[in-house]
Amino acid sequence: MLKQQNNHWQLSWPTVKQPLFTDGVNITTAQQWQRQLQQLKTYIDAQPGDTVLLYQPDSLLFSLWFIALCQLGKHIVLAPDNQPQTLELAMKNCDWQAPSLKPEGSASSIVENDNASIAINLQNQTKVSFFTSGSTSQPKLVTKHLSQLLLEVQVLQAQFATGFNQQTLFAATVSYQHIYGLLFRLLWPLCFGHLQYRLQLSYLEQWQALLQQYQVVFIASPAHLARFDDIDKLAPLAEHSLAIFSSGGPLADDVPERYFKALKQAPTEVFGSTETGGIAFRQRNTLDAVWQVFDGVSISQNDQQALEVRSAYLDVAGTFTTSDQVQLLSTKTFRLLGRLDRIVKIEEKRLSLPEIEQHCLLSPLVTHAAALVLRQTKVQLALVVVLTATGEQLLQQQGKLALNQQLKQHLLQRFERVMLPRKFRYVSALPYNQQGKLPLLQLEALFYHD
Repeated sequence: MLKQQNNHWQLSWPTVKQPLFTDGVNITTAQQWQRQLQQLKTYIDAQPGDTVLLYQPDSLLFSLWFIALCQLGKHIVLAPDNQPQTLELAMKNCDWQAPSLKPEGSASSIVENDNASIAINLQNQTKVSFFTSGSTSQPKLVTKHLSQLLLEVQVLQAQFATGFNQQTLFAATVSYQHIYGLLFRLLWPLCFGHLQYRLQLSYLEQWQALLQQYQVVFIASPAHLARFDDIDKLAPLAEHSLAIFSSGGPLADDVPERYFKALKQAPTEVFGSTETGGIAFRQRNTLDAVWQVFDGVSISQNDQQALEVRSAYLDVAGTFTTSDQVQLLSTKTFRLLGRLDRIVKIEEKRLSLPEIEQHCLLSPLVTHAAALVLRQTKVQLALVVVLTATGEQLLQQQGKLALNQQLKQHLLQRFERVMLPRKFRYVSALPYNQQGKLPLLQLEALFYHD
């Protein structure tokens, strides 16, 4: 359990036998985990400097490093991936990097007592920094205090944990290296005694196998949920699916409907950002589901209808103004209208990129679409498209030029000719990253050779 004390947070479990992690065969108990934790603390104490770069793909080892650093009040910088240039950039902000393997050391002497409880103190002054992974070209470092993250975890437990029990297993398609995965996949189950699956999932069959053994809380990205188009396979196991969470971007309208049909529940979508933490959630079991604000969060809007947020999770004091345009329905509910930073000017005319994407999806030729503005020799609208089987057939039989013209004719039903895309790319899938974001650089790269 998680408790806030005067100058620290206490993490405790009622018995040393409490199962914390499993790979499907082996289980790591609280006592086994604490033994390894003591070894890491000894290693960390011997290192110079307080700012530590952490990238660890193994979830058990990540948890040990993260909690050991929190016990010692260090500043943890989470690398978004382990690419050489990423680590080189991240190390500019750090004194040393946590090794990729657990350092060898002598195990501390912990009393063998099956009836004993375990308690760990986490320091309030611990800081955690994230590199944002949004659509902008350059990553930005956002720093939170550990207390902000743990306050948010308490809200998640209070809001969603009804029905969770000793058979509950948390499993995920997302990593710990970003705020969504850190909160939902690691800290929430660890702080409240829920078992975690060590391996990061990629396939529907992995989720299916876990549902046959456990009652599963599934932490996923929108990209993974959309990709599981054979979700009907899980229908016989619907009672073992306790909850499905998604964050990083809105789900396409057909996805909640498919999941509700198969599992009797739509995914719970979580809206927020690294800067704001969680803002609101919705579960589209019905078509008119609106965003509900989390406890502890206050919202308002400015003259442009941009959502303004106040909460204890902000990395700065005061109000944070987002780039999301909203319709406020009450002090605790709203509808998202679109991104203000995705309204562009083409030939001096304002154009909403989400609107052109949505209209494109009405064509029987298109499954997914992403619009962007290329600013090379001149400003041009471009469109990246995933085709339906009908669209693929047209492309093969008549070629790209004919397909471009078909889509332009479709868009002319709604938009003036000067606002139509000038460049098209046809791909098998949109280049979402692991966090379910669609990075602008990846989209722009599709047009580089032009």
